[in-house]
Amino acid sequence: MNTKSIPRLIPALLLTGVACTGHAQVLEISYDTPTLDRWNYPFNGAPGTRFEMTSFGALEQPGFDDHDAQVLLGFDTAGDIASGLGTEEYQVLSATITMTVSNHNDFRYDPTHDTFDTYGLLGEPFDTDAGRPLNLWLTGYRDGLDQTTYHETSPFGFVADVFPAQGMRSAFAAIFDDQGVATDISNNLKEQFDAVPLAIGQTNAVNPGDLVPAETTFSFTFTPCQLGEHLELARMLDLGQIRFSISSLQAASGSPDGGGGVVYPIWFSRENPLSPILGYAPTLDIRVRVGSAGDYNGDGFKNFLDVSEFLADFGNADPAADINGDCNFNFLDVSGFLSEYSSN
Repeated sequence: MNTKSIPRLIPALLLTGVACTGHAQVLEISYDTPTLDRWNYPFNGAPGTRFEMTSFGALEQPGFDDHDAQVLLGFDTAGDIASGLGTEEYQVLSATITMTVSNHNDFRYDPTHDTFDTYGLLGEPFDTDAGRPLNLWLTGYRDGLDQTTYHETSPFGFVADVFPAQGMRSAFAAIFDDQGVATDISNNLKEQFDAVPLAIGQTNAVNPGDLVPAETTFSFTFTPCQLGEHLELARMLDLGQIRFSISSLQAASGSPDGGGGVVYPIWFSRENPLSPILGYAPTLDIRVRVGSAGDYNGDGFKNFLDVSEFLADFGNADPAADINGDCNFNFLDVSGFLSEYSSN
C-alpha cells in the first residue's frame, strides 16, 4: 500500500489533540536469566535443578513422545510489565530468546524448518539438508494445571496415553488456534501433522550443515503472526509470567540419526555455575505495547504526533505499526489504528 495516500484517510477531527484515559507504552525489556528453566523429560529425577538440559526426539517410538526431551523456560514479567490489565491491553511486538550449548561437535546446524514428512519412517529420512532445527514454542498445559500452578519441581505428568510416557507430560510445547486453544505438538510425527514453531534457532558461529562447537549461542527471534499466538502471549502477560518450550528432533536412539552417542544439543541452565559468570543462562529480550495503540507514542494524549509516528512506522514496516498483528502492513492496520485513536 502506498503510504503517501494514507493521510487522506485520516479525518481532520482526528488531528485535534485529546487526553486519553488509558496511557499507552511500548516497553523494551531484557532478562539475563529465566525465573525457571526445567529439563522437561519423563525420566528426569532432578527437574529444575540440573546444570544442563537436553532436547532430543524419540522418533515414532511407541511409549515415548516424538519430542521426547523438551526444555521449559519461564520469565516473570509483572515487575516490568503491569499485569492484570486485561488481555486486550497487551501486544507482543517482537521477542528474542537465547540459549547456549555446552557440548562440542555432536550435532549439525540446521536453520530451516523441517516438515513432519521429511522425517519419513524410521530409517528412511527424506530431509535434503544436514541436521535438524532447534524449535521455540509457547507452552500449553493439561491435568488441570496452568502456568501459575506448574513449577520447576512439579510432577512431569500423571497418566500416559501409551506406557511408559507417551502423552503424559502436563506442560508441553504447543501451537494455539484462533480461540487460544492449545494443541500439543509432542507427537506430531505419529499424528502426521505439521507444526510451525515460533522461531528456529539461528547462529552466525557456524555454517548450515556444520557441526556445532561448544559455547555456541542460538537466538530464537519472532514476531507473532497468528491470532492464537497473540492471544496466548497477551494472556500470559496478563498473568505476569511468560512461558516457552524448546524442542528438537535429533533422535536420541534408533534411526534416523540416533544411537551411537550424543547427537543432540545440551543446553546450559541458569543453575550452571558458569552461566552467571559467562552469560550462558537463557535470556529474553521482549518488546511489548501496553495499552491502546491510539496513544501511539505513549505520552498520554492522542494528537497528530501519534498519527505522524504511526505513519512513519507503517512506512518502515515496523512491527509496532502492525496493529492487527498479522505481520502484514495494509489498510487493516490503518483502520485498526484509527479505531483505537478515536475510542475513549
